[in-house]
Amino acid sequence: MTRHFDPRAIERAAVILRVAEHYSGDELDAALKAARRAILYCLKEASAGAGAGRSLIEAIDAARSIARNRA
Repeated sequence: MTRHFDPRAIERAAVILRVAEHYSGDELDAALKAARRAILYCLKEASAGAGAGRSLIEAIDAARSIARNRA
């Protein structure tokens, strides 16, 4: 399931999940989804290139994927 993510993104996702372990999967998913949208919006507004923020976005996507399947 998470095989398409860079291994470093999985490691970053694990850190995100450890920090957020006191929240429900739904709360975590909603927060990560909002963070992803905000980051993408900021990158777009800054006219950043396609690669900017990629590792952070991958980490968020990996964390969401793991969180959805851990419950």
